[in-house]
Amino acid sequence: MLHCLIPKIYIENICKIDVKKLKEEKNIKGIIIDLDNTMVPWGKKELSEDIISWIQKVKKNFIKICIVSNSHSGHIREIGEKLGIPFYSSRYKPAARPFKEALKIMKTNNLETAVIGDQIFTDILGGNRLNLFTILVKPLQGKDSIGTRIVYRTLENIFMESWIKSGKLKLIKDKWPA
Repeated sequence: MLHCLIPKIYIENICKIDVKKLKEEKNIKGIIIDLDNTMVPWGKKELSEDIISWIQKVKKNFIKICIVSNSHSGHIREIGEKLGIPFYSSRYKPAARPFKEALKIMKTNNLETAVIGDQIFTDILGGNRLNLFTILVKPLQGKDSIGTRIVYRTLENIFMESWIKSGKLKLIKDKWPA
């Protein structure tokens, strides 16, 4: 069961992902991306220039992208429209439905789609259950909703420390793929 929580890649932030190599080496044609603490700090609406630039690289490399978030729909809509990318608002990650809806929106299949997010119990579990290429990023900030902080982050930290010590997981701090 715990293997469903382990991401394929654990990287410092999305800007370290080399989009061109992701497409060429991993055959990724679509990216399902989380919003809060992956693209924007939790509770914020401002996108950094680095994130905007990275999204533009995704588009320039003809990789489709869709935001899937458990956040409220107005927040997701605002960011999606600002970036010119589709979005799907769901309060049900890690259920299969939000991920399947994103696959339909992008017209990609599970073998050519990556999931990028900051939580193992929503983004990674949901992606792994559908055999998507899962990429865990460090949260942009330590602030989360109270439920996420108390329940999920505590358990995540326990699992992550264990996986890192055992060699099942390694934090990548440089560009990836190298």
